[in-house]
Amino acid sequence: MGKQEKVYAVFQGISVEYDKMNDIISLGQHRRWKNDLLRRVKEGEPSSIMDLCCGTGDIALSMATAMPDAHVHGVDFSENMLVVARQRLEASGLKHVQFSQGNAMDLQFPDETFDCATISFGLRNVENYEKALSEIFRVLKPGGRLFCLEASYPENKFVRPFFRMYFKYIMPLMGRVFAKSPDEYQWLHDSTEAFLTKDQLRDLFCSIGFGEAGYRSFLLGSAALHWGIKPVSK
Repeated sequence: MGKQEKVYAVFQGISVEYDKMNDIISLGQHRRWKNDLLRRVKEGEPSSIMDLCCGTGDIALSMATAMPDAHVHGVDFSENMLVVARQRLEASGLKHVQFSQGNAMDLQFPDETFDCATISFGLRNVENYEKALSEIFRVLKPGGRLFCLEASYPENKFVRPFFRMYFKYIMPLMGRVFAKSPDEYQWLHDSTEAFLTKDQLRDLFCSIGFGEAGYRSFLLGSAALHWGIKPVSK
């Protein structure tokens, strides 16, 4: 099974328990990280936002609530995740949010569509990171911003082994106990293990063309928020 098929199967299988498991696995810290992302997005006052790999829609709906004048379009690969997102959208009563199925490496939007793009805990699941980021770059307007929140490993050589043990053994155990999905949560370890370092991801942003690329680490480096701006043509 290729990476794309594996990712699809994983997220089709964990959609119902996904939000609960995020709270358990991160000890609730993912909410603080997402709030930091939301604050930075809001500072740019975007009128159109794409939330790529939107999952069950928590970030898209949070952005729409915080920015009632912005149109938010959530995109995800998994139909089951989008079922949950649309249920949450209906319950929210928000009218300026839309969800659609799509592939991060082949976005069905015209060039220069969005003022801002976000992707949270999704880039590591994409088969080709460079292609996905290039597609995001394409659909952003000049001056548009990208924010990428992603899991990582701490750089500290004393702390890193404990996080690796947590990701490799404890997280799949939590998946077995709380979601009856140990194999799916083993994938979260595997995808994080294979992902780029924080500096490598920042450098990839730069190589694609994003300016002012940088990042902020969270929880001893176990997650990071990267950002970059699509330059305005002279």
